[in-house]
Amino acid sequence: MSKLSHKEREQLASIIDQENAMLKRVRRIIRWETILLVIFVILYIWGAYVTNDAFLPNIGPGLKTDFRWIGLIGSIVFLILMVLSFISYRNGRKGLLAKIDLYQGKENK
Repeated sequence: MSKLSHKEREQLASIIDQENAMLKRVRRIIRWETILLVIFVILYIWGAYVTNDAFLPNIGPGLKTDFRWIGLIGSIVFLILMVLSFISYRNGRKGLLAKIDLYQGKENK
């Protein structure tokens, strides 16, 4: 493996910084997707299984059915988005670590 020139090392350092910033954004997105997934799961459970609610006693069964469907659809959507974001994060991290190894001059395995 040949050594990188000074210009190539600077370009690689810039690329590493950009990809690291993108991975931080993906981590933030995964965090928000997880929070929203939990909210929709709670909404589904509340709409499907809670029959007597002391907090909101005047909600009819039709509205609870709507909450159940909204919770189910939202849970499925955010679960799929979270899985895709996690795969993106994992693959991006692998690529970033490979570029860091190249920057440090380590040999590929």
